Amino acid sequence: MLFGAVALGVVLLGASAAFAVQALSGGGSQPESGVPDEVALFASIDLDPSAEQKVNAVQLLRRVPEFEDETGISSDKDDLRKTLYEALVEDAQTSGSDGQRCPSYEDGVEPWLGDRAGFGAMPAADGGEPKALVAVQVTDADVAKDSIETLATCVGETSPGVAFAGDYALVAETQQLADDFAEAAADAPLADNADYVADMDAVGGKGIVSGWANLKTLVDATLDGEKVATAEAFGMGSATSVAMAMRAGSDNLELAVAANGEVLTEDSETTSFGALPESTMFGFGFTGGAERVQAAWEKARESLADNESFDAQELADLVQTQTGFVVPDDLATLFGDDFVFALDAAAVELDESGQPDPSTLRMGMRTSSELDDVQALTTRLEAALASVVPVDLIERESDRGTVVAFNDECAEALADSDGLTDSDNYQAAVADHDSATGVFFADFDLMLEFADKAGAADGDLMADNDRKTLQVLRSFGVSGARNGDYSTATVRLVFD
Repeated sequence: MLFGAVALGVVLLGASAAFAVQALSGGGSQPESGVPDEVALFASIDLDPSAEQKVNAVQLLRRVPEFEDETGISSDKDDLRKTLYEALVEDAQTSGSDGQRCPSYEDGVEPWLGDRAGFGAMPAADGGEPKALVAVQVTDADVAKDSIETLATCVGETSPGVAFAGDYALVAETQQLADDFAEAAADAPLADNADYVADMDAVGGKGIVSGWANLKTLVDATLDGEKVATAEAFGMGSATSVAMAMRAGSDNLELAVAANGEVLTEDSETTSFGALPESTMFGFGFTGGAERVQAAWEKARESLADNESFDAQELADLVQTQTGFVVPDDLATLFGDDFVFALDAAAVELDESGQPDPSTLRMGMRTSSELDDVQALTTRLEAALASVVPVDLIERESDRGTVVAFNDECAEALADSDGLTDSDNYQAAVADHDSATGVFFADFDLMLEFADKAGAADGDLMADNDRKTLQVLRSFGVSGARNGDYSTATVRLVFD
């Protein structure tokens, strides 16, 4: 249970939802120095007003329409601790039994509050639900303890347990828990946990928002045996821990994730997604799809064999009866060893009513599967869609694989064109694009051009608010790769 007394720490951590960025950490101790190393789930936030990446984040996000109105942040020099505290009070304050109200930030919080906070989910000794722990950096322990009790009262909650570990006040549901957590942190802090240190190194270090999970401990504490088996069936059980970090550069916001374990196979090949025309405005690609589909299907059948309420093979038979598609074989054929889907920004033609003609869209896919197998699959797809959206797909064999498209122009581009991997927007958005095993990419500059061309007839293809937002953005990318013992992913939003 997260009660009012720890709300300050929680709202600080909640800033990740508002910012989705991570900043460079300043000097001094980190929250993990005050958290026991047996923590199952840990997240931290750093709101050091002078941190370079915090400043970058605010400068970038203030360019987004309505951000300032929604958050109240009007300057990169604003003290975010004050902004978040006042938002908490406005949202959650109630009158105490004696009519007490929350103190101002300047009087009740600023004198003792540091720049950092952390949140942990601690495994319960009796095997019950994990216990919440908040670690808040303090500059004056005595003042902090009294203030936390006052804050609890002013938001209508009972006083929590408060203990201290180094520079941090540890806030828990009871005083006994707080004392136990402080003692455990003094003996073995998370900061000295070798797995935690290695995992955080794998994502490039800490900043405004960071997170870490001991997956085995977390799964054992929160999932029953059947749910664990289901997770493992879909390839989610081999990673032992995962770390994340959110950052802000001068022109981008980035989320990096690293899982210690086999989420991606060691021999995963680099995706061929970059072998597309520079005019590609949206698409995704990945390798090893056929192998993973087959492996996940076999694991699912094995783990769910005794589940009376769900029979995987019966579901597959029903899909085949209703649509003609064979699961999982058709999915394996579709994805092959290397799969790419792309939408080009080339201008569409208008039909007789002045609307964009779907048949002129340069949209298609490329797969490493054999032409004959793909043609059999697309024939069934065309038959299934005939009564809804009639399509006449083009299949073509090329040196890059089998191409399926709506028209010849798109088929030719998928088979022969290059340039995307060298484009500025692609390189800015897609981290490690030369070694990525999977990529998702969107070019917002091209989307605006496409919207202008496709909506020329009536001028309202895109809402004004959407247009204003896209005008401050350049591109968006997600990439995954295998780096030694780690499977990594990077999400990046690039601003103009």
